[in-house]
Amino acid sequence: MSRIPEAFVEEVVSRSDIVEVIGARVPLKKKGKEFAACCPFHQEKTPSFYVTPEKQFYHCFGCGVHGNVVGFLMEYDHLDFPTAIEHLAGRLGLEIPREKGDQEKLDRIGRLRQVTAVATDWFRGNLKRSPEAIDFLKQRGLTGETAARFALGFAPAGNHVEAALAGRATAEELVATGLLIQRDNGDRYDRFRGRVIFPIRDPRGHVIGFGGRVIGPGEPKYLNSPETELFHKGFGVYGLYESRQVGQRPDQLIVVEGYMDVILLAQNGVAHAVATLGTATTAEQLALLFRQTERLVFCFDGDAAGRRAAVKALSVALPLMQDGRDLRFAFLPEGEDPDSYVRAHGKAGFERFVEQEALGFDRFLTLHLDESIPGDDTAARARKNKQAHQLIASMPPGSLRRLTERQVDRHHGLFGKPMREAGESTGPTAAKRPPPSRSEEHIILRLLLAYPRLIERVRPESVWHEGQPPAVIGRLLTDQLQPDDRQAAEAQELVGIENEENAATMLSDILEKRRRREALEAKKRQLRSGLTGDSTRR
Repeated sequence: MSRIPEAFVEEVVSRSDIVEVIGARVPLKKKGKEFAACCPFHQEKTPSFYVTPEKQFYHCFGCGVHGNVVGFLMEYDHLDFPTAIEHLAGRLGLEIPREKGDQEKLDRIGRLRQVTAVATDWFRGNLKRSPEAIDFLKQRGLTGETAARFALGFAPAGNHVEAALAGRATAEELVATGLLIQRDNGDRYDRFRGRVIFPIRDPRGHVIGFGGRVIGPGEPKYLNSPETELFHKGFGVYGLYESRQVGQRPDQLIVVEGYMDVILLAQNGVAHAVATLGTATTAEQLALLFRQTERLVFCFDGDAAGRRAAVKALSVALPLMQDGRDLRFAFLPEGEDPDSYVRAHGKAGFERFVEQEALGFDRFLTLHLDESIPGDDTAARARKNKQAHQLIASMPPGSLRRLTERQVDRHHGLFGKPMREAGESTGPTAAKRPPPSRSEEHIILRLLLAYPRLIERVRPESVWHEGQPPAVIGRLLTDQLQPDDRQAAEAQELVGIENEENAATMLSDILEKRRRREALEAKKRQLRSGLTGDSTRR
């Protein structure tokens, strides 16, 4: 699309009534010269979102969002700038000025959208007439209502689409939309044959392509539309349009791997689930999703393939992780996928699993490096820390990046404030006091004293190697803590434990590394003992 003339944009903005546009989406109440409401962009009980007709401007004093009527539509309706202008112009009865070439391209896109729409209707009609396809969906647990919501269809075996859509779509248009494949000799045949059809819609509801799932034996199991003028695999997200129909901005979106995962989650009440289109996650897809919500949760199978997909998604996502965004990873038990899990445990069980088991992106990063780089000695930890910081370097500057760097440092044994680089000024020389002695036990105690609710995490014997906590923790658990214990704990200078979540993460890291280290040391002692016994017997 060509650039919209600035003068036209200004005319659209000046002629639009911001109160009318926002009021159609958010219940506004007049307060003096302004209108107020609870902010649609964050949770609150007392209105802090104000619309000022005189300035044609909105501002939230709670979360800080602000802008004009175009900015509101882009944020609330998840539109890009040209589409927001197009929407406002349509309300005013104005036509956006375009060059001839651009208009021809838009007309072409509009025509191809009509073709995919009539093809969708044809596929849906086929499904109603196919007992085989209906039985297949019923066996997977789908209801007719769900099939209708996602506009599911069926492509019969053989070549039918050209004849079925004759008069409504030309052969050239069917090839252009990927519904027909044309050989070099001019012969044409249906791309989708003997498959359940999943229409893929853009955020505005236009069908841009299709996915097909074979019924019975056959390869490939899933087949997508090729790259076309409408369909670009790395940009689309399946289920996003359906998620947006729920009518509220989601607290989070759950990203899964397949069409059926999205559909069965939605059928069981988990409305805000989406899937990438059979490809590794792209930056364009994540940027689109982050325009819908601040938190993404990737929910993958717990096998090696699922973890590889998660690692790729993490590397793509880090450059987009600006302040205010959250990224998590949940791995399902072996043999489970989202649709099987939600059918077995219901909406509440699935949401509880995601809430309790999802790992923060920094936690997943450190676990991945622990698994991929063997060893827990100083050199191994240094290698892991270096690789982690190389990945974190792609994050935008800000608080989230700094906190992530600190969390990674702590995981690898670098506690306290960041070390000064060589040559950095330290200011006037002052009398130096010896640093407080640091011990792992007193760091744990410092966290437990700061947040007593964490004490319950260290009570089970399974937390400690051979069921025996350190002496100082044992005294805490039996209410026999000494003043010297408290003094030693309070002397530990720990950065980043301003909230309980950070403290809990640090505690989990320390306990896990301690268990692994002590188990390794026990194995080494056992090995040395065995070698000594062999030597004695000789």
